[in-house]
Amino acid sequence: MDSTDLSDYKNIYLQTAKEYINSLSSACSKLSVNSSDNEAVNAIHISSHSLRSQSQVMGFSAIADLSGNIEKASDDILNKANLVDDKFMNLLKNSVDGLNAEMSKIEKT
Repeated sequence: MDSTDLSDYKNIYLQTAKEYINSLSSACSKLSVNSSDNEAVNAIHISSHSLRSQSQVMGFSAIADLSGNIEKASDDILNKANLVDDKFMNLLKNSVDGLNAEMSKIEKT
């Protein structure tokens, strides 16, 4: 089986990944104001899931890992296993910062 050259898809990946990261940032801001905003938590879950999946396909494991952590934490909140608290907000903010840093690295290569 031939391996697929994914370099042609890099620009599309970068564009959509930035949209997902912006969605995460926006939802984080909403949760800072209202920690019971389920729509924001759902947006975090969907964006992190999609970003993780696309990053895995493209081979960007650092972004896949970070977004997977966000996805798991948001899933726990959606399933009522955890609450939106300072720990979650710190994870989210630090992970978004890490995602932006990793995106900068990808853009430079």
